[in-house]
Amino acid sequence: MMISRYLSFALISVVIVYQPVIATADDDEKNAKGYGQFGFALIGDVPYGVEPGQAYPPFDALISDVNNDHRIKWVLHAGDIKGGGSNCSDEMFMDRLYRYNQFNQPVILTPGDNEWTDCHRVAAGEYQPLERLAKLREVFYPQPGSVTIGGKGMTVETQADIAGFEEFPENVMWTNQKVTFSAIHIVGSNNATRAFDPNSAVVRTQDDDDEVVRRTNAAIAWLDQTFAKAGAIGSPGVFIMIHANPGLERGSTNRTGFVEFLQALENHVQAYAKPVVLAHGDSHYFRVDKPALENFNFMPNFTRVETFGSSRVHWVKVNVNPISRNVFTIKEQIVE
Repeated sequence: MMISRYLSFALISVVIVYQPVIATADDDEKNAKGYGQFGFALIGDVPYGVEPGQAYPPFDALISDVNNDHRIKWVLHAGDIKGGGSNCSDEMFMDRLYRYNQFNQPVILTPGDNEWTDCHRVAAGEYQPLERLAKLREVFYPQPGSVTIGGKGMTVETQADIAGFEEFPENVMWTNQKVTFSAIHIVGSNNATRAFDPNSAVVRTQDDDDEVVRRTNAAIAWLDQTFAKAGAIGSPGVFIMIHANPGLERGSTNRTGFVEFLQALENHVQAYAKPVVLAHGDSHYFRVDKPALENFNFMPNFTRVETFGSSRVHWVKVNVNPISRNVFTIKEQIVE
């Protein structure tokens, strides 16, 4: 169909954010009991600017780079599978599914705003957002509880198996070496509360507003479930992925659509008192920092990582050492 791959690539590893503790005899015993080290890839907001069937060498090179790292267990995609100004067609969805299937490992995708929330835009084809959300779930989450994207399958817990939350197969959770991971559907455009394009024939309805309430309630319930799971199994750390940048930058006052989720997250981080990482995309700016959450309180066990995106077609490698003080080591991976 398309897309020749680069046969050569460059991988540059820069900036180790955390320093692991020195291993001891006790550490060796823990590793023997299943506390082994592993890694995974984090991407988001890619690929942009490429139409269905069109070759896009930068993304092919990224896939090759990830596939050649044999320590990678899975790929996390933090949403926005296309640019906000490109068409939200079925063909676009299938094209992205084809590309993500080129990864050797399972790909866990959380939805972004560009592939459903913002499809009302004239440039995006003037689709009804809730109709596109239904199609997105059909294409990327056909078997709730099973990750079907990528070269390997993967079993996960899904919120769709809980009574009252059947419509949310994209909210998933899994563990590896007792570390807990969770993907939660929180999108940009102020968590889908932003006004519709005034030039579009598509108008916002009560159904759109009701969806925001249901999805936010589901997100908080899944966050609660994530930390309940982590507490029950004694997780040394928790890694959570959403799409939206919820306004964590210093001086940011625009957290519309995210306040309830951030408050719940802050409460859990404080109570958990072990390393918690929140990963997201949305603003296309790679960073690893320790921002404040809803009440602007610094919490030393909380870290935010934002992945590369758009024209910056690179990835982030997260190494996990369950017996390290900080659990997660984050490295940028620059692809030529």
